[in-house]
Amino acid sequence: MPGTAAFGKFIRILQFIADQPGRSSVAEIAAALRMPRTTVHRIVAALQHEGLVEDKDGLGLGLRLVSLAWRSLDQSGLRQLARPSLDRLNAALDETVHLAVNSGAEMVYLDKLESRRAVRMTSRLGTRVTLHASAVGKSWLAAQPDAVVEALIPTLDYQRFTPHTIATPEALRAEIAATRHRGYALDLQERELDICCYGMAVVTAGGVQACVSVSLPRYRFEDLPADRAQAALSECVRGIAAALGGARV
Repeated sequence: MPGTAAFGKFIRILQFIADQPGRSSVAEIAAALRMPRTTVHRIVAALQHEGLVEDKDGLGLGLRLVSLAWRSLDQSGLRQLARPSLDRLNAALDETVHLAVNSGAEMVYLDKLESRRAVRMTSRLGTRVTLHASAVGKSWLAAQPDAVVEALIPTLDYQRFTPHTIATPEALRAEIAATRHRGYALDLQERELDICCYGMAVVTAGGVQACVSVSLPRYRFEDLPADRAQAALSECVRGIAAALGGARV
């Protein structure tokens, strides 16, 4: 349908702007999304008029869109129910904690608690991370039935973020098996150099509800005993699952 196609272009442009670490230009968006520059310019102008995009030394998300996003997060029952357990995990390890939910071939950060240490993560709420190169993604995959995993694996884009990124379906299958065996997922500098993560899924009778990760610099990862991280994560996901029991989110 024509209206659906036009709306899809608006969403693709908004998503591109949101995913960039810095400001974007019309030319950069047009090149990256392979759209005519005139089309991008027209859509960006409409988005600016509605306050969804702003131009301050480049294009970024507008305050109206940020306000809508925060309102959505504040109304998220999952985020509210998970927060006490996330707080305890953050306090126990003093490392950055993420709560993520699945969105197709990606995971989306729904909540984040910062470490109180000097070296912290640069992620933000709403950040999307791939299934194959994140602890939350691999923990989500490992908690899925084999049929779901096998349907997804051939469709993923195995983008290499670092030399350590898993880059083949065979390697991902092996990592999912290892995750199931050890009981938690690992990201060993696979998305960012010198950043490592532990991940674990929140599973209820209704299936996988979310995933939790602990992210930390490599030198602190090497000093943190794996059994301590696993115990703290396990307590966290059990607490979230218990809070979700019978709750509508």
